[in-house]
This record gives sequence, structure tokens and C-alpha cells, in this order.
Amino acid sequence: MKLTHLLLLCLSLALAMLSLNAVERPNIVLILADDQGWNALSTRMDPELPGSGSTYYQTPRLAEFASQGIRFSRAYSGAPTCSPSRHSIQWGRSASSLGLFAQCPPSWLKAENKDALPIVLKKARPEYVTAHLGKWHMHRTPDELGFDVHDGETGNINGNGEEDPEDPKLIFSLSRRANTFMEEQVQAGRPFFLQISHYADHLQYRAKPVTIEKYKTEHADKATEYQHSPLWAAMNENLDTGVGMVLDKIDELGIADSTYVIYTGDNGFESKVDFWKPVTERTFNKAFPLLSHKYMINEGGLRVPFIVRGPGIPAGASSRTPVIGYDIFPTIMDIVGHLDELPDTVEGGSLLPLVSSGGKRSISRKDPFFVFRYTKTLGTLDIAIVQDDYKLMKEIGSNTVHLWDISEDLGEQKNLINKQPQKAKAMYQAMTEYFNRIGWDESQAAKMPWRTQAKKN
Repeated sequence: MKLTHLLLLCLSLALAMLSLNAVERPNIVLILADDQGWNALSTRMDPELPGSGSTYYQTPRLAEFASQGIRFSRAYSGAPTCSPSRHSIQWGRSASSLGLFAQCPPSWLKAENKDALPIVLKKARPEYVTAHLGKWHMHRTPDELGFDVHDGETGNINGNGEEDPEDPKLIFSLSRRANTFMEEQVQAGRPFFLQISHYADHLQYRAKPVTIEKYKTEHADKATEYQHSPLWAAMNENLDTGVGMVLDKIDELGIADSTYVIYTGDNGFESKVDFWKPVTERTFNKAFPLLSHKYMINEGGLRVPFIVRGPGIPAGASSRTPVIGYDIFPTIMDIVGHLDELPDTVEGGSLLPLVSSGGKRSISRKDPFFVFRYTKTLGTLDIAIVQDDYKLMKEIGSNTVHLWDISEDLGEQKNLINKQPQKAKAMYQAMTEYFNRIGWDESQAAKMPWRTQAKKN
């Protein structure tokens, strides 16, 4: 064999080994938006459903990102507010099983640090570097959960500064720091798990003045009955730009073929207009055609964008399979090849078979349903179960039960409780058994320390 042929063969083998090594040590980037509802993107979560995307909000980078992977039209957050849903992601469990279903004190959290995602990941793959940048808003510290690099115990207030109007909600500085972290790991040859938790689109609303002006002028005619705030639209577009900065850096570093990127939100759009209202009086807001908003376990409070891109995931795919925030934990462990090392407490299922098949395969979870329980201080307490195409919700205060076919009734308007009593009975029993299993039942609803008979203004 000639020397040149031998050198070419050796080079080919070396490149093949490098490629194999890259696949065996995939990077994971989880981008978590705040208060960004289901249809906040200018791309539809369901390609066949116009209402699942926005014609007013402009998010070109996320639209491009969605075209490169798979998007889910029935993606749920773990809870309808920030903190419980963030805990749900880190432990791979429902917020109810964690004891978090409102503004609960830290002592109510039922979880052990050793079962948190970063610790479990690093135990299985010690070479991984873990980082959390941005909003934390949890009862345990990033250190306690095993993050090597982090911003500390940040909360909502951290993104509200007005010092730099060109960096609203710290979108751009947060994205730059994420890019620096990725660059350092690539240069050092270390695989990483990076979670970027944005402060946008949480109150207080902030956006670049030039972007706000664009929605007041050239995009004004695109406003709708439910989506019409130039400030909110501009902030949402600035967030999109920040996400694009991270995606561009992944391309620049040459790691796109070995990096999984997961994008989702922590709950639905912010609003308080439905506080204390029974379900039949709740309204349509930014999430229309979904009912209600953040704080409520209606679809508008729970459904969020959910997009995954990465090695082996077909471009342009979409799925109506229900997924949830606590599926992220087992998905990451499956990506790194250690799904068998999940703690017994994890309730989610790996999405890897589903996303790799372009939405054709199924998900294996402990339970074939999602259960939600939530109250706002002095507000109503609702419990709900979502299974297949149906959702059953009970308003405990009034003992009112609703059953909806949410595949046909996105707005939760047609109560089928009298038409399908057996379906309702079976779902209610499954929900009750789940709550009993985690040590809660409806009689405990009156024991919440902040509840009072008097409603404060």
C-alpha cells in the first residue's frame, strides 16, 4: 500500500472515531422560556392548526429551529406556574408528587437531592460538565442539585433591571454567557449539559425600544383580538433573537451534529383575569383558542411550545403525542445512554424513541396519564387528569366536575360529563388512586394554611 493511501486510510479512521466519540458524548442544551404560552411562536405547534401559532408575534429563529427538528402540539408544563414546573423538570416528577401545587413553603418539597437530574447525570457520566444559567426560582440551590456552573439562587426580580434598555430581561447577556460556557467546554473537549432559563417573558415586561416601535408601526395591522401588545410582542421577539444567538454559536463551534437542543416553556401566558372564577366563567386570552392562562390548569395555563433538534431527529417533523416537562429528565438520561440508571421516583418517559422516529413511536411512562393539582393564594383549587384525548377537571370548592374531549374541544367549552359518565368515572378513579399513592386526597384541600373564608381584594 502506498504511503499516501495509508495516510488517507488512517485519517479516515481517525475522523470516524472522532465522529463516533461525538455521538457517544452528545451535548444537551435545554432552553426554558418563562411565561411563553403555547401559541407564542410564529410557527405553528400543529402544522394543521392555525391557532397553534401566532400571526402577530414574530419569532423567525424559533420557526427555523422548529423546521430542523420535531415540534409537539400537545406539550404540557409540569404545573401552571414557574417554581413547581421547574422542580418538576429537575426531578422528573409531577409537581403534585413533589408536594408543590401553589406558593408552597420549602418544607413541603418531597424530594432528595441525590435524585435530581444533574447529580444522576454526573454519577452515570462523570465527564459531563453541568451548568444552569438564568432564572432558578427553586427551593434547593444549584449546588445542592449538582450544577457545576450556575448563577446562584436567582428569581423573577433578576430579569427586571432597567440599567440597559438594549439588554431587556438580560436576554442577550444571558445568551452570551451561555455561548462562552459552550465554547470553553468544546475547547477543553468536555461534553456538557447546559440549561438556559430565560427571564423573558415574565413580568415586568421589557423590550428593546426599536423592537417595540416596529410592532407599533409595521406590524400593527397583524394584531388580533387576543394578541395585540407591542411591548409583549417585542420582548418575545427579543427572546427569539437570544435563542438564535445560542443556535448560531452551536453551528460556529461545529457541534450541531452532536448536540441535542430542547426548547420549551415553564407555563402558559401571564394573566390574572380568571382568579377566583369558576371554570364556566373563565375567559380566552393570549392563548386562544385555548382557555385561560397561567395559574389555571386549563389548557391555556398548561400547554407550552416544545421543540427538539438533534442527531438522528428528522427535520420538519411534528407530533400530537402528549408530552410533559418531566419527560426531559429521562430523555436526557437516554441520550447519554443511561436510561437504566433513573431513580425509581422518576415519573416521566424518554422522548428519544419518539423524536428519533419523527413522532411514530410511543413513550413508556409509569402512568398513561398526567395529573395536575393547583391553587393560587386565596383562589380556587382545581385537580385534573389528562389521558389520551380526554381531560377531566374537578373544582373542589363547588364539587363540580368537567369532562372534555380536548382533541375536538380545545377551548374546554363542551362538558361531556352527562354524555360519557363511564369515561368520567374511570378517569376520576385513576386520578384519585394517583393522589392516594402520593399521600394526598381531597379532604386535605381545606388544610392549606393560607386558605381563608374571606376573599381579599
